[in-house]
Amino acid sequence: MKQAVDVRVGNLLLIDGKIYKVEAVEMKGSAKVHKTVFLKMKDIIDGKDFEHTYQQDDKIEEADVRHRKADYSYHDGTSYYFIDEENFENYEVPSGMIGDKSKFLKENEKYQVEVYEGRAIDVVFPPRIKLQVTTSPPGIKQGDSTTDKEVTLENGMTVNAPQFIEEGDTVEIDTETEKYIDRVQE
Repeated sequence: MKQAVDVRVGNLLLIDGKIYKVEAVEMKGSAKVHKTVFLKMKDIIDGKDFEHTYQQDDKIEEADVRHRKADYSYHDGTSYYFIDEENFENYEVPSGMIGDKSKFLKENEKYQVEVYEGRAIDVVFPPRIKLQVTTSPPGIKQGDSTTDKEVTLENGMTVNAPQFIEEGDTVEIDTETEKYIDRVQE
C-alpha cells in the first residue's frame, strides 16, 4: 500500500480490481492544512480515463506488476508478440495498448514488458531509439546553415534533422517527443 502523497506519474495502481497508470498528479494544500491529491489515470486494459481525489493519508494499492525483458517478435494485425528472454514465455500485447508507439518496435529488439497475473499489460519503450535514415534530400551547401531538413526513417517516420544527415546514417530519436536527438557514430 502506498500513501496518496507518495504516488508519482507512471505508477501502476490497483483500484476496484482494475489497473490504472498514473498520468498526472496534482497536490493542493500546505503542511499546516491536509493536502488533497488529485490523480489523473488511464485504465491499462480498456484505455479509459479515470480521475479521483484522495486525502494525503489515504492508502492506495500498487499493482504487483513484473517487469520482464522480452524480444519483439511479430505483429499479426491485432496484437504484438514478445518472447521472454529468460524463460521463452510468449506475451501477447493488444495493439490498442501500444498505440502510436508501435512505430518504435523493431523485430528482435529487446523491450521491457509489464506483466500482471501472467498477462502482458504494457510495453515500456526506451527513452531513445536508433533508426536508420532511408531518404534524405541533399543538404544546403552553406557551411553554417542551421536550417533543418526533413528525413525519412526506416520505420516510415519523418523527422527534422540537421543538414549533414545523409541517407544510410543512423540517428537517435526521442520516443516521447519523436524528435531527432543525435547522429550515431559508427
